[in-house]
Amino acid sequence: VMVIRTVTPADLDGVCAVENAGFPPAEGATREAFRYRIEAFSQWFLVAEEDGTVVGLLNGPATDAQFICDRLYEPGGAGENGTTLAILGLAVLPDRRRQGIAAQLMHAYLDRARQGGMERVVLTCKENLIPFYEQFGFVNRGVSQSVHGGVVWYDMEYTI
Repeated sequence: VMVIRTVTPADLDGVCAVENAGFPPAEGATREAFRYRIEAFSQWFLVAEEDGTVVGLLNGPATDAQFICDRLYEPGGAGENGTTLAILGLAVLPDRRRQGIAAQLMHAYLDRARQGGMERVVLTCKENLIPFYEQFGFVNRGVSQSVHGGVVWYDMEYTI
């Protein structure tokens, strides 16, 4: 049975495993970054759990930034105030992809954003993932200022 729930400190190993399976080292979050995120904004950090195993994650802080900028990836860099949520990571274990887990995480996160009084949600993605995020109502706002991991990213915006 799949459960979408708020992260807990006990999930640290599980979220690190999902992240490391889903992103190359230059793009993935470190264990220290996850420890910080779990402490600082667990209400905006969801995990997909199945049979006691974390199989997916979605996280990102509230911020006053207009779009994702590289400082948001650093502990404390978001400012953690504001009415925008900045998604820093969405990942699912490779053998569990294409089963709707990422979509369940995104729907739950957008519902939580709405209930939390947020005005918008932003993220960056690679060009090939633009259509995936557009299906949730995100709009492509062009090439991002972020150079995180040395990759070209696109700013995506969802207005609540």
